[in-house]
Amino acid sequence: MVIPEIFHTVFEYIVLIIEIIVGIVVTAIVIVSLASLIKLFISKIKRDQRQVYVREIVTRMLRGLLIALDFLIAADLLMTILDPSIEETAVLALIVVLRILLSWSLSKEIEINTKKKEEVQDGCGLNQK
Repeated sequence: MVIPEIFHTVFEYIVLIIEIIVGIVVTAIVIVSLASLIKLFISKIKRDQRQVYVREIVTRMLRGLLIALDFLIAADLLMTILDPSIEETAVLALIVVLRILLSWSLSKEIEINTKKKEEVQDGCGLNQK
């Protein structure tokens, strides 16, 4: 199936917009995370309580990065629609597999951070009912 030139151009712009938005979102996530960490270390919170907040900041950052990765996979799919050659499909498959593995590892990191956060909160007495 041949895609008309106008759709090809529209898809290219959509992919470009998605990639720009993802770049802005990732930059914002990193800046907000760094600002939160700096603010936390400047504050006078006890060291063991500080761990809880650090894990929370890292977990938020990782969740944002996971969402950004999902959008990048969508952009790659759109690019493959534009040029459905064997080479482009093979490159897409490789990129998707790498990003899925990265997403999986980030998800596991979020789970570990959540468990450690709960353990630290229980140890510090922050989860009082």
